[in-house]
Amino acid sequence: MVLCGILLLAFLIMVWGLQQDSLWNDEAWTAWAIRSPYLYTILERVRGDVHPPLYFLVMGALNHMSGDSVLALRWPSALFGMLGLAATYAAGRRLFNRRTGVAAVVVLASHSFFVYYTREARMYSLLLALGAITTLLYWRWLQRPTWWRGAAYGLTLAVLLYTHYAGLLIIATHAAHLVLTIITPGPNRIRWLQVPLPYTFGAILFAPWLPILLQQLRANPNGPLAIPVITDWGAVAALFMIITSGHWLLMAIPLVIGSKLPALSRDASALTLVILWLVVTPIGLLAANAWIAPVYQVRYTIALLPAGALLLGYGLSHIRLSRLRGWLNGVLQKPVETGFMIILGVWLVYTQLAMYTEFWPSKPDWEATMQAIQAARHPLQPIIADFAPYSPASYYNRRLGLTNGLALDLSWRLHDALEVKKFVGAFQDAPSVWAALPVNTVKSWQIVSALDASRNAVYRSSLGNMIFYRFDIGNRNDLQFRFGDLLRYTENVTANDVLTIHAGKRLCIELSLQSLGIIDNSYSYGLHLVDLTENIDAAQHDEGLGEHEINEVIELAPCLDVPTETAAGHYHLELTVYNWATLKRLPVVEDGYGEGVGWGDILMLAAVEITD
Repeated sequence: MVLCGILLLAFLIMVWGLQQDSLWNDEAWTAWAIRSPYLYTILERVRGDVHPPLYFLVMGALNHMSGDSVLALRWPSALFGMLGLAATYAAGRRLFNRRTGVAAVVVLASHSFFVYYTREARMYSLLLALGAITTLLYWRWLQRPTWWRGAAYGLTLAVLLYTHYAGLLIIATHAAHLVLTIITPGPNRIRWLQVPLPYTFGAILFAPWLPILLQQLRANPNGPLAIPVITDWGAVAALFMIITSGHWLLMAIPLVIGSKLPALSRDASALTLVILWLVVTPIGLLAANAWIAPVYQVRYTIALLPAGALLLGYGLSHIRLSRLRGWLNGVLQKPVETGFMIILGVWLVYTQLAMYTEFWPSKPDWEATMQAIQAARHPLQPIIADFAPYSPASYYNRRLGLTNGLALDLSWRLHDALEVKKFVGAFQDAPSVWAALPVNTVKSWQIVSALDASRNAVYRSSLGNMIFYRFDIGNRNDLQFRFGDLLRYTENVTANDVLTIHAGKRLCIELSLQSLGIIDNSYSYGLHLVDLTENIDAAQHDEGLGEHEINEVIELAPCLDVPTETAAGHYHLELTVYNWATLKRLPVVEDGYGEGVGWGDILMLAAVEITD
């Protein structure tokens, strides 16, 4: 009953904030990937990603029953979290004792890392649950290696790999422990002939996906499409801070108090397994990140959380207040130790939950942003939209109907400057025209530039990688851009102007910038000639900005030598400002209301037509 009560409280913690935040990029990708009645389509979308398919197939099946609301997308993660808690208790009971299992559930259920990902429509709570389940089945098979136990363990290994490739490190944990068991004499020693069964069975089950895994590796040689994290002491310290909730000394107290544990020799093999479970995944990911490809993300380590909880639970369950024995009789000794364990456990719970907002900030509020635009726009006011189908903006557009009414969808392909002028010109008589566009794209700059040439921007908003504007007939060319708080671009943006040049010739332009603060020698600017796909950089010019005082006008006249082998076609000029030591670009901001509207980190100057 105590365990049931703990699980109920854990479930309430998970679902309390289940719909509090909007979906963010990865969750919107999940909603898009499973939004098809055809299994083949879901598999094709996952095939083009960097993850295996199991989670998305499960979500696709549930989508047919419960829809794709925020609640419907996230409740399976809470369910998987509950399975992870149950499996952690079962592992603690079998590896050690019942008290360890209960204490581990308390620690894990209140961990901010765990709670956050039980509220997210991704596969990470399922990865954690399967990490605990496979470890439990591994231990059962190790204790009595029957054919059925080996087959059950092998099946879960395949399921683990079909959920996330980081599950391979859980398998490596078991393999390391198995080798130690084989070479160490003892009652749990397993024979070499019994080893291949579960791993062979798991490999056979995973083999059909292996060619697709290799294809994903070839398509993404630089790792997953996330911001890479460098393997250094900073990454190690950040992970350690998250795992310990910023209070490593508090986490160590149960182990210190129970350091002279009489059960250490008896539980040596189980403790070795838990410690390997705790360290192999982060070491493996950080090592691969440093020497193979940038694959490390903190969330990929989530499967180690049950191990940390079990280790703390083991310490809590063996608390011995030996100094009390001199003045407490045997009747009071046990209750006092139990009470101290409960107090320390409550302290751990409070500490972990209190750090939630420190480590896991709120997601961008896409729903409120889109609702505000929907409320401000009349359906007969035309809107030019470019929503990536897998973006949060696209998800909330489907839910709220932002583009209902008169709308022009330009998301289906790339467009050159002349096409954009034609599209925008179709609305020249409309009193108001809306634009909902992604940042750092040629199309967005050309659309807004064309609208700004004859209209006044009366509504401005941005969130994440999207900008939202309304242009009314009136004053024109009122958009002004700056690079962070360092430089202002003093000219009007004319991104839809078309320059024509022959391949092999030199392209020179003039730029005028104004310093908004003191500029030292740390900054450079880059002028790039890029094709519409943003993949081909035909020519570039990078140069230091030098030192400048506040409000100084900086005149630049860079030239680009266009190679003779450059293919004819549509290109554009991009301007960036960056710190040359770190290569970090300054954000491009349009001076709208308040703090301005974020436009990414590229300012587009003009369209360029290269001819033979």
